[in-house]
Amino acid sequence: MQKIKWPIAIVTSYLIIYQSASLLGFSDNTIAVMYLASPFLLLWMVYKILKDGTPSERTFDEYFYDDYDYKRNHSEETTS
Repeated sequence: MQKIKWPIAIVTSYLIIYQSASLLGFSDNTIAVMYLASPFLLLWMVYKILKDGTPSERTFDEYFYDDYDYKRNHSEETTS
């Protein structure tokens, strides 16, 4: 989890600065360069998360929502 904190923080900070760049008085050229760089930073962040992140132990078949502790009851499901 430690390995993915920095990419998430860096890219999130970058995107917040990019969104507020026009309000902060950045030039149009700087905003255009930031716009062109943002997809590569997002791809880098996604790559780092997929490579270094730890997957959840829960499966979709057991738990429908990963953030809520609701276990599926397979006996109530209908088969077609």
